[in-house]
Amino acid sequence: MGKLAISVLILAVISVSIFTFNYISPGKLDSTEELSSNLNQIKEVEIPTDKIINAKDYGAKGDGVTDDTAALQNAIDESSKENALLVIPESEQPYFITKQLILSKDTHISGYGAVLFMAPEEDTIRNMLWSDPDDIVTNISIQGLTLRSENTIAGVDYYANSMVSNVQGMYFQGVETMKINDVFMDNVYVGLKISQTGNQKNKDIKVSNLKIDHSGMPIQVSGTNGFSMVDSTLNSNEGGTKWLHSAYLRGDNSNFYFKNVEFNNASGGGIAIAGNPQYNNPPENMVFKDCRIKDSVVGVHINSGAKNITISGLVIEGSSLGFKINEASELNIDEVSISGSKWNANDHGGFSIENVGQSTISNVTIDASDITESLCLLIGNIEDLRLSSFEDNNVKNIPLYSVNSTAKIKNLIIE
Repeated sequence: MGKLAISVLILAVISVSIFTFNYISPGKLDSTEELSSNLNQIKEVEIPTDKIINAKDYGAKGDGVTDDTAALQNAIDESSKENALLVIPESEQPYFITKQLILSKDTHISGYGAVLFMAPEEDTIRNMLWSDPDDIVTNISIQGLTLRSENTIAGVDYYANSMVSNVQGMYFQGVETMKINDVFMDNVYVGLKISQTGNQKNKDIKVSNLKIDHSGMPIQVSGTNGFSMVDSTLNSNEGGTKWLHSAYLRGDNSNFYFKNVEFNNASGGGIAIAGNPQYNNPPENMVFKDCRIKDSVVGVHINSGAKNITISGLVIEGSSLGFKINEASELNIDEVSISGSKWNANDHGGFSIENVGQSTISNVTIDASDITESLCLLIGNIEDLRLSSFEDNNVKNIPLYSVNSTAKIKNLIIE
């Protein structure tokens, strides 16, 4: 095992005026906001315990044949009106639905042992659980429910080379104070999709023990302030294009917290944190603790203005490129393990760092057995970057660090 800081190979000839190793004070780099208490800052849902409604009392059969859409919608509407807990009882067969179920404020669903099934759709995208973007819905909880479809449709565009259902599990817009726990989704197009409505951001969303299998994109979130996910597994479909991610965290997102979450099988990034011109602000203030990424083309993709991102205790296995970072700042990446690299024509190596400022990457262990490019590539404008305590295994004839010939670097420290 050797220290990357000891052996540095610069591929390009760069003048001293634009490439210098200067000392960076710790205070200058330590600009990330501490969000370890974010989980406790998110407002809790108030789940009623004094009044219970049974979906079967409203005609729901759960026999896998009867269309239970109307019965379940009536039960949801009544439970919302009465602020009661709606129980969808366990059933040997699924509750078959043909249209989206609309959730309003004070909707609380407990579906332990119950499966909602929607058949795949050939020509359009449909949702199973949905909120009307014209209404702000508050105090929502969904527990113990399974949502399922079938991936039998040939995917197109981003989903090319994959089989899809064109059925989304949950799509919410304009939600405040929501809790999702012990929920399972299978064969869904997007599992959990959350976006803002107009200028109204979503806020205070807690997710725990969510498992999504065989989804083109397990979660996609934008326009949200205050989101946490713990103890969950997000498994994408293999195939598709490089733009599909296990978790796609887009613009106008802030104050996110993930702990003990797996992001697997993505044809894009396991975790993708990216702004977009359609949003007013890039994603910011996000914490990822003790998470894992397996068999995704890129482990973590951070770009388009994302800032104040803290990642610690991350294990990446079977990715072609561990981190792809472009146009980002105030990153604090610590205690990372990268191994089992898989060859890919476009993305490969340990780190690709482009146009990054005020950031630190430390305590990284890389197994370079199957890496064919440099372990850390610097591109574009790099300012105030610290690379500290890199350890490598099985480095062969590849550079430990390499710098693109057009790079402009100011205040870089390698130790």
